[in-house]
Amino acid sequence: MTDAPCSPHSSSQLVGRESELRMIHETVRAAERTGGTLLVVGDAGIGKSVLLDAAAAVAAGNGDRVLRAAGVEFETDISFAGLNQLLLPVMREAALRDSPQSGPLRVALGLDSGPAPNFLAVSNAVLELLAELAAAVPVLLVVDDVPWLDRSSAVVLGLVARRLTDVRVGLLVGQRTGANGFFEYSGMTQLVLRPLDDAASEELLRQRHPQLGPRARRRILDEAQGNPLALTELPALRDGRKPLSALPMSRRLHEVFAVRISGLPDATRELLLLAALSGPCYLRVIAGSVEAIRHLDPALREGVVELDQQTGKLSFRHPLSRLAVVELSTLAERNEAHRLLADRSPDPVRRARHLAEATVEPDEEVAGLVEQAAHIVLRRGDAVASVETLTRAAELSVDRQARIRRLAEAATIGAEVTGTLGSAEELLATANQYAVDPSSSLQLSMAAASVLFNRDCAVDTPHRLLTLALEAHADKVDSETLAEALQLLAMVCYFGGRAKLWVPFHTEMDRLGAAAPASLVLLSGLWDPVYRAKSVLPLLDDELRSLGGLDNPWEIIRIGVASVYVDRIGECREALWRVVEDGRQGGAVSAAINAIVSLTVDGWMHGRWDEVDVLVAEGRELAKLHGYLRYTWVFDGYISNLVGAARGIETAEAGAAELDQWAGSRGALVVKGMAQQIYCLVALGRGDFDTAYRYAAEISPPGVFPPYMPQALWVLFELVESAMRSGREREARAHVEAARAASIDELSSRLAVVVRGAEALVAPEDRRTELFEQALAVPGAEQWPFDLARVRLCYGEALRRERHIAAARRQLSAARAVFDQLGARPWARRAANELRAAGLTRSQASHPAAIPLTAQEREIAMLAATGLTNKEIGERLALSPRTVAAHLYRTFPKLGITARAALRDALSARPDD
Repeated sequence: MTDAPCSPHSSSQLVGRESELRMIHETVRAAERTGGTLLVVGDAGIGKSVLLDAAAAVAAGNGDRVLRAAGVEFETDISFAGLNQLLLPVMREAALRDSPQSGPLRVALGLDSGPAPNFLAVSNAVLELLAELAAAVPVLLVVDDVPWLDRSSAVVLGLVARRLTDVRVGLLVGQRTGANGFFEYSGMTQLVLRPLDDAASEELLRQRHPQLGPRARRRILDEAQGNPLALTELPALRDGRKPLSALPMSRRLHEVFAVRISGLPDATRELLLLAALSGPCYLRVIAGSVEAIRHLDPALREGVVELDQQTGKLSFRHPLSRLAVVELSTLAERNEAHRLLADRSPDPVRRARHLAEATVEPDEEVAGLVEQAAHIVLRRGDAVASVETLTRAAELSVDRQARIRRLAEAATIGAEVTGTLGSAEELLATANQYAVDPSSSLQLSMAAASVLFNRDCAVDTPHRLLTLALEAHADKVDSETLAEALQLLAMVCYFGGRAKLWVPFHTEMDRLGAAAPASLVLLSGLWDPVYRAKSVLPLLDDELRSLGGLDNPWEIIRIGVASVYVDRIGECREALWRVVEDGRQGGAVSAAINAIVSLTVDGWMHGRWDEVDVLVAEGRELAKLHGYLRYTWVFDGYISNLVGAARGIETAEAGAAELDQWAGSRGALVVKGMAQQIYCLVALGRGDFDTAYRYAAEISPPGVFPPYMPQALWVLFELVESAMRSGREREARAHVEAARAASIDELSSRLAVVVRGAEALVAPEDRRTELFEQALAVPGAEQWPFDLARVRLCYGEALRRERHIAAARRQLSAARAVFDQLGARPWARRAANELRAAGLTRSQASHPAAIPLTAQEREIAMLAATGLTNKEIGERLALSPRTVAAHLYRTFPKLGITARAALRDALSARPDD
């Protein structure tokens, strides 16, 4: 079956393309079995469309379902227009329409409203839809002129193309040589079409124009240069009697089509212009009445267009026909055509687009409709198109304040979402030209603050700009605009790291009251985690449970950012990866950079340090490419040097110094705290406890957890350990007491481990072992390998000093194994030194087989070594899969391994415990 018209071209009609046809047939056959893709590349007129038609005919003849679309030059700014062409026929089917997985796709196609779906969510919905179709019959997608596809459709189809394996779906794509677009075709097999050789050219000319004489034939062959379309069409233009102008082939072909179309009746050309400007068009839309349909007959007879009698869909036989129709029209004719199309379009985005094209002078009513369309496009997930549409709305604005507001909103989206800071600055400069006083608009101040903040300036500058604007305008704007301004202000306040910066924020939060969005309430509490987090943790848990259904990248980012200091970031991991993948495919770049920052923190905390290195490199490149200077220091200055300090890399301290200088010059105290955290870690690795204490105390003085300095939670154990080791027992105890008083251990399992471990460090000898054991027994403690291993190290050191040698060896060996696995060389050396002091030789100190397994650990490890899953082991032993995983996590370091596959050898190499 087929859901789109195709021109039947039998193999006999495709002269000189025998090998190409074989490749087409092989691709269709392969797709019918396990899926496949093919990119057909060639010059204009070389035969791409004819080959795609042949593939569609073969597939349809086999009983496959054929879905078709083609890029349209005049539709590149309409989000998901190409996907709409391709999938709308099947989206109408009842079974697929009601599928819950189709939600993001239905929103993208404008069939439903809802949160803006990201490209990955839409591609997943497309894949699910295609898999369901392919369960009945194989499916072939045929997409011509892919460089003219709108960006959203191109990115989604690129994602789909890379996932068409083991599913009976094929994708054939046509692309003109050298044409640029958004479709990512890396990994696709390419079929490059070359000009026909002399023999094939002569045969094609003989078949199509047998009446030509020898001299005319020779002239056409020389001019056509093996181009099949030229061989077919040039005789109709010149008939070989006059020399053709010395123009490039593409221009000559334009001339061919222009001559053909200019000879059509005026009424026919009017219909063709409507078809050319409307994108995918249906006769009932462009004709407007039954009587008008008859005017199309001349174009059908001339082969300019084709009509699918079943669906009423009208298609140009060649893209150059479409271009020629537009080029032959006047501006007044095009404006009138756009007005007619706007009247007949049921889609508000298309209607607004056509009205905008038809409007020459500013028109506030049209500007308002275009602005509404921009918001619809943004909800559909295409921020780039939203910026372009808002810019057009500003151009059409009559009211000066409305123009400023629309330009400011476009600049803000450009700075915060799309990653186009340069364009955002240009939009902001344009808006300022219209403003008598740039501070007279909250939206304009937000745009300016966003650009300044994302570039590289002192924190106080955007803070002052925003607070002054809020004082002047907060009572004059709607709650949604106020909330957006406060989101930006919260980010600025966070980087400032000073409690006084937050005063105007909380004043305006009180103004919002119940209208404040959940993400804003979370940030206001969780960026001051010691004093405000507990009241919003239930809300955070609710938001975390909703992540699976969220597609809006910024909502995901805000929940992720709010989760960092209470150690819930791991629960956002899957959603954050969706945002990163969306950014990789051309979606919200700024959101993707933010997601990478959160994932690096997650990787640091959970011991995935090699992954952190890879993410840092990617985030750095994205930030530099798009001008997000404040993120370059996050990657280069903080994350990479934090991991470097833990691994004993010599450059970490110098990197921290650069970060410290950067933060000091910009009044970013939170960033300065990050530099001090690195300094502290470097000093601890060297055993310089006095220096480590001084740096930790600069972040969080002993006994004090400064408000809005969340880094204090990341140096809690470091401060207590370095204080104890440098003779500052009173300060260490004061800090532990302050942690207890604030119930910091209740915020997360990691902080429970840290606080219990710190309590053990300052405890009297008769309570020390009990508190260390409590730290190790915290549920979920194994999620935090570096923190847990450092507590074990301190525990082992204390046991050795107390002459509990066997117990000390167990803790020190387990800590050493984790440090080795992480590559934390300074701590691994420290553990090895302690092991030797506990009486182990150098070789014994490095051999983890000396650490005994408990009976249950050994039983679980032996079952896992046979290949059983955690769920299967749990069913045998009446344990939950999570408990099985926790036992295995503790077992791996004792066995000196990092992977399940190594269990069998490790168990067989050690004696029974």
